[in-house]
Amino acid sequence: MAALSTSAYAIPPEARSITIACQDSSGALFPGVTSITGALTSSQSSPTLPQKMKANLPVSNPVPVPPNSAAIVIRVVQTSGGGSGVGTVFDFAGTTHPFWGPVPMVLGPLAAPSVIPAGTTARFKDTTGAPPSATNWSIKIRNPVPGTGNDIYCNGKQPNGSADFSF
Repeated sequence: MAALSTSAYAIPPEARSITIACQDSSGALFPGVTSITGALTSSQSSPTLPQKMKANLPVSNPVPVPPNSAAIVIRVVQTSGGGSGVGTVFDFAGTTHPFWGPVPMVLGPLAAPSVIPAGTTARFKDTTGAPPSATNWSIKIRNPVPGTGNDIYCNGKQPNGSADFSF
């Protein structure tokens, strides 16, 4: 019978509600700042693979975007635990996503820059103090469609009282 050490445990996937306000550089998708409530979900932890995050947003894209073609970043900030310490920013980045069009947008799953140490907690980066922009965002997307490519910036937060993600 095999036994696991106390450091060899897996945290199951966790989902948290997020509220974001998005604005894009062309005005085609978000003609002004648009507020959205979505869900952010973490992957199951692994001792060797970077953790992942996925956002589900109840908005559609007026221009079809091929799968796995947009560059996406979801930003979280460490709140406690091991690793670099409180305040460390983790950018989950990549181009993984399904087709976007007249369906809700799914962003990811996107990989962390490296393995986040076990026992670390983090939450969606709160950037609600100013409108979304290239310098104030929690999610950013580069839409690659020729002639309609635009940068989308979303600021937001997890609601107060929402638990942190555990890694």
